[in-house]
Amino acid sequence: MSSATTRVQTLRGLIQLLVNTSELVIKEWETEEQQPATHESQVIPASGLPPHELFEAQRVIRAACGMWMDLVEDPRIRLLEISLSYAFSQALDTTVRAGVPDILAEAESPSDGISAAELCRRTGIDEHKLVRLMRMLCNGGIYNEVKPLQFSNTRVSRVLADNAAAKACSSVYSTKLIVEAVEHLPATLLDPEMTYSTSPKETAFQKAHKTTGTLWDYIEKGDTSDPAVLEVREMFPLAMVGEGQMCSPSLIADFPWGDLGEATVVDVGGGVGSMCLELAKMFPRLRFVVEDLPVSIEKAKSIWNTEVPGAIEAGRTQLITHDFFHEQPVKNAAVYFLRYILHDWPDDACVLILSELREAMGSDSRILVADMIIHPPLGSRHLKSAPAPLPANYGRADAFKSMHDMVMLSVFNGSERTPGQLGVIAERAGLTIEKIWECRGPVSITELRLL
Repeated sequence: MSSATTRVQTLRGLIQLLVNTSELVIKEWETEEQQPATHESQVIPASGLPPHELFEAQRVIRAACGMWMDLVEDPRIRLLEISLSYAFSQALDTTVRAGVPDILAEAESPSDGISAAELCRRTGIDEHKLVRLMRMLCNGGIYNEVKPLQFSNTRVSRVLADNAAAKACSSVYSTKLIVEAVEHLPATLLDPEMTYSTSPKETAFQKAHKTTGTLWDYIEKGDTSDPAVLEVREMFPLAMVGEGQMCSPSLIADFPWGDLGEATVVDVGGGVGSMCLELAKMFPRLRFVVEDLPVSIEKAKSIWNTEVPGAIEAGRTQLITHDFFHEQPVKNAAVYFLRYILHDWPDDACVLILSELREAMGSDSRILVADMIIHPPLGSRHLKSAPAPLPANYGRADAFKSMHDMVMLSVFNGSERTPGQLGVIAERAGLTIEKIWECRGPVSITELRLL
């Protein structure tokens, strides 16, 4: 079959796929017209998530549009676009730090927007330069130019308005400590010695910042006179709240927490236990143990007393100081929950973390790993495959996860893993993958059981 024939068949397949899935989205929009929801593009139930069919349709459409672009775009332009993508992220970060989404949210009507002159006055950025940033971001669907030199938020930038956690989540990846680490990834991978290292102290981060310490060392013990250290130290906790806004609703809605009954959930390395706070409000029979280092546990006390009064006094929630590289003190719990933990660490460290939990598990215990799952292009028996002619892993619709994986590699020698890679780590620790619960968000839950 000729290359041209293949492209023709693929394009026709994509067109049909887009027609079919678009009709489903249109049906949901028409339902929204009859029963207005809080979100301008989809009907959203109480969980704050799109219905499963709509979520799948959105994912297919994003994948199909990306594949369509790959078919018709000049490859030379596509390569340059990738090389210059940092300009887009830096422009976005500039406007976020300058408060543009908040200013635009003050417009009396989205159709009127806010003038460039007013944005200049409020942000202190030169008007002509700011307009150039805004127009580039308009091309990417972040803002709208509704009239000449009049701008408004779109449904994308509206998420950032009056939402400090979402802003921090967006901006943390543009901080000096992270950006310079990613910039040094090519040099690190091409270094004949560092390329084979799995140590969290031999990464692009150390090469970039000429240090032997990790990002965590910088956050906890870094030079407080260094603006870059102060910036990340202040921004990081809030950024994690922002990631929770993005991921927690689907983690709660798409796993059967209610079926656990009066079980105990141990939140290993759980910080202040932010997700368990939400679970505690929704599932009153569940009990919780939140484990982390002393600083986080001290902060957790006041937060739990405010959010779920009486939970600590009644013994429903315990807050324990614990390092997950050491013996797990809570034995035979129904659930040991690891959210955003394993992706920070290379394989050997993950095996140690899981091995400590395995020793504490009872026959009915399970470990729930909440991390992004990298779907291989050729698919996985653990994951749903995209419909043809899309690649099994939904292509560009899931590209965000691989981008995040590159950050984990650059900063920690960590990894967002495929099911196969998780399976190898689990088996080394005496565990096996029971099921991957695919959630309506970027993070899924991998359930591990005893071998």
